[in-house]
Amino acid sequence: MAARARHTLERLQRAREFLGVILPGEEPEHLSMLLHVDPDEQFLIIDELNPPRRAAMPAGEEVLCLGRAGGMFVGLRCTLERRQDWEGYGALRLRWPHALYQLQRRANYRVPVRPGDVSGLEMFRRGARSLQAECLDLSASGMRVRALAPGDFDLAGNEWIERLRFDLEGQAIECAAQLRFVRVLRAAAGEAAARLVGLSLQQLSMPQQRLLQRYVQRRDRELLRDGRL
Repeated sequence: MAARARHTLERLQRAREFLGVILPGEEPEHLSMLLHVDPDEQFLIIDELNPPRRAAMPAGEEVLCLGRAGGMFVGLRCTLERRQDWEGYGALRLRWPHALYQLQRRANYRVPVRPGDVSGLEMFRRGARSLQAECLDLSASGMRVRALAPGDFDLAGNEWIERLRFDLEGQAIECAAQLRFVRVLRAAAGEAAARLVGLSLQQLSMPQQRLLQRYVQRRDRELLRDGRL
């Protein structure tokens, strides 16, 4: 059991996936990322919460973290030890999970895209220059993308994208989109600043919806067959 927990946590860290963090008595879900796993000292380091907690989190408070390891959704129940700096940024130190369990996959699940399956992705923004991006994963109604930081006006949560264009396996899709979250990615020295963005696809035609659904279902079967989901 201990080896399995360590393996799952290390996969979560390597994937650099977002964690959803739920705190007792709070309705909104916060976002974070697993930065460090220490099985010897039995603690985890996660990034500061986004949006930030209004009140300071007391030591010993329980948190529920929801993430994905290899396509499987995983839940972690941990308690907070303290807030600390990590590599020059604010972070939270959690005790080793006292419960770790796999969750049922969502009906509207996302799949990681194969290189080249999604190309020419561009966001046409109102009052700002268009922005090219790389699709990381895709569902029938949304996607997660990585883009360089805009040179004019930064992206903002809930921003409306009037036109989003991309090719899915050579077939053009054009629709609107709503930003659901924007995350500033940590950049190493000499690297350009980047953003991780969640998009909700809007105003899709029925043929476009079917195209996305077929791709996600086929890709899901491929990953299941390969043992990656």
